[in-house]
Amino acid sequence: MMKKPKNQIELLNDAIVLLEKRRKKEYEELKLQFYETSENFRPINIFNQAVKDFREVPEVKTNLFETILSITGGYFSKKIIVGKSNSLVKKILGYVLQYAVTNFISKKVSTDTNKEE
Repeated sequence: MMKKPKNQIELLNDAIVLLEKRRKKEYEELKLQFYETSENFRPINIFNQAVKDFREVPEVKTNLFETILSITGGYFSKKIIVGKSNSLVKKILGYVLQYAVTNFISKKVSTDTNKEE
């Protein structure tokens, strides 16, 4: 059975004690959360999580493969068609060709992989 406080001062003292306990508990929880958050955002942990995701999620591997394939296809098509040119017009046309081929390959590979699934 709880004893009844005799006056307002005891009520206030009890409330202060409870608030101080609550503050200490919340402070400890906050310190723990800060530690966990700082650990998660360390560069090595971010890198490790990225590598883990890359290994575990097949879509990431597929997307990376599609991106590399389309970029290299565009680059080599520019090099084959334009070659080493000093002409500004040829260089611009080469970049336009590279962009077009990269987009074409990207769309083609993307639709082919979606059909397989």
